[in-house]
Amino acid sequence: MSRRSVKGIMSRSSNTKSCGVSCIPAKPLTPFFVTSLKKTGMSQENVIMADAAEGEIVSSYHSKRTLFQGITRTLTRRKIHKYQRKLGNGDDVELHLTMGDLYHHLGETAFASASYRMAAQTLLQGKKPLNTGHSDQLIQIYKRLLALNPFDHEIATQLAQEYHRRGYAYKAVFLHTSQAEHHTWKGDYQKAIAHYQQVFAIEPASITNRITCARLHCHLGEYANAAQEYVQVGDIYFEHQKFDGALEYYQQAADLDPDNADVKQKVQTTQQILAGNPIPQAQASLQKLHTISQERSDLKRSLAEKERVEKELRENIRLLRQRYQRSVARKNKQLRATRHRLEDLSTYVAVFKDQLEQIAYDKQQIQAQLDEELAHKRHLEHKLTTLHAADSQPPHGTSQSEEARRVTAAMQRLHHEKTKLEQQLQAKLQESSTRETQLRHSLADQSDKGTKLEHQLAILVQEHARIEQQLQSQLHQSLEREQILRQHVQYLMTQHEQVLQQVEQEKVAFQEKYQATQTRMNRSEARTMVTLEHLHGELTQQCEMEAHFSARFHDAVQEISKLLYDQEQQIQALERL
Repeated sequence: MSRRSVKGIMSRSSNTKSCGVSCIPAKPLTPFFVTSLKKTGMSQENVIMADAAEGEIVSSYHSKRTLFQGITRTLTRRKIHKYQRKLGNGDDVELHLTMGDLYHHLGETAFASASYRMAAQTLLQGKKPLNTGHSDQLIQIYKRLLALNPFDHEIATQLAQEYHRRGYAYKAVFLHTSQAEHHTWKGDYQKAIAHYQQVFAIEPASITNRITCARLHCHLGEYANAAQEYVQVGDIYFEHQKFDGALEYYQQAADLDPDNADVKQKVQTTQQILAGNPIPQAQASLQKLHTISQERSDLKRSLAEKERVEKELRENIRLLRQRYQRSVARKNKQLRATRHRLEDLSTYVAVFKDQLEQIAYDKQQIQAQLDEELAHKRHLEHKLTTLHAADSQPPHGTSQSEEARRVTAAMQRLHHEKTKLEQQLQAKLQESSTRETQLRHSLADQSDKGTKLEHQLAILVQEHARIEQQLQSQLHQSLEREQILRQHVQYLMTQHEQVLQQVEQEKVAFQEKYQATQTRMNRSEARTMVTLEHLHGELTQQCEMEAHFSARFHDAVQEISKLLYDQEQQIQALERL
């Protein structure tokens, strides 16, 4: 590659690059691209130029990234201040969680942890059992706290308790076990033992965890506690009639705590059972223990079944209450809708009544106008008759010509006025007839409209009565169904109370039976221990007697040997003589 081509590639001022085709906007160089150029066998000068370009590109990239991160952090802090002002001194779980997430985004784990803890405290302020939604939210908060500090002893314990309360025992055991293993790896054996004790409270028959806990006690020099853990493991094996495993752990407990007589007794009893020579009392005790363990298992199953039945009854009652509430809400909604419809019908009827009254009033006004027009028509006809009568009268004879001219002129004017008045009267009569016809048509239309409105009003009144009757019927049916549901719920509540009382009584009886069984087992164990102690005493006496007889036998053998030696000496002396 030539020097000119390298310069062209690494030039930052160029906006295009040549590819043998038309100019294409150049992309910014990346460090990887510059490094790949350096690996293509360039000269030393070109390598130096490539190094300079790479340094400039990396510097620009980091500066832009730092600027972007600064802008992001500024916006995030603005959001945090906004939420702080919005939160004030209040207790809003969602705001605390949001602030915790923002602090976590900024990398400020201490503030994020404080916000998450405030959210958890807000949920736990009521001091009441949390519902499922709040419990899930609390579990998520604890998980976020553990994500910030995976081995927080307090938070891990609280999360395990919440798991156990919700019935997720395996999750609680896994969490305590993980915490215990971590504290063991760190060398904090006391906290590890505390977590194992929490595991034993949930799952007492956890053999592996008990063995690990015993080893931790040994590391701390607490050999008596370690022996107790091994004894617990041995008891678990013994209850399942795995006597080899029981003997192994009993012996380990005896090695750690040699002065513990109970452990020694358990070792001896297990050895005798494995030897095939169990003491009759021990055999009977084993049978009783087996019977008691079976009864205990049956009692546990019965209690679990009773609790399941009780849970189902409570769930059924809850569902019935929900159904009843939904039914009541649906009926109330229907009643409200019917009431609104009745109100609309009442408004519609009132509007129709107002329209009918307005139509009646308009009808009266039209009738009055018609009467007025008829009266005016009669008045005009009377005037016309009067004019005709005046026209028919002959003029008085007079000899005077001037008076005749005035009379003639007056007659002409009267005739002209008569003609004009007749025309006006004819026009007014025609207009009055037209107006009368229009008024009669309008009156007929208004009458038809009023008749239709009255018919519609009658239909609406019938509809209103029908709907009101239907509403009353639905209300009566709703009340009857509500009464039936109440009786059913009351019956279920009574039955539930009876079942609860029966369950409580059976639980008390089971507990009493369990206590009696435990007492019998304790008595059997006590009798077994007494018998074993008695046998141990007898065996001790037999051993002492055997030792005494052995000593006397040894003395007698020595005396016989001495006598034989003396006799042999005497025989030898006699032989010499």
